[in-house]
Amino acid sequence: EAFLSLADLVEATEGIAGLPIFALSYPWLHPDHPDPKGANLLRVAKALKALLNCYPRGQRYGLFWDYGSLHQHPDPANGVLRTE
Repeated sequence: EAFLSLADLVEATEGIAGLPIFALSYPWLHPDHPDPKGANLLRVAKALKALLNCYPRGQRYGLFWDYGSLHQHPDPANGVLRTE
């Protein structure tokens, strides 16, 4: 699932290991879009597949991806290239 309920989060973080959380951020590749041709998305997909192989099958983990997790409000026509 894309989101965990509070109960699922508590369950996933019980025990010594807790819930692994990865953070992902990279600069926009174009003023109008962070990844207009999907080049970084392909790299991210490969990296996430590799990370999945490092954890036991069924292990839950979190991903904080700034582009998808934070409000983005660029307005390049008016000189606003990112959200402050």
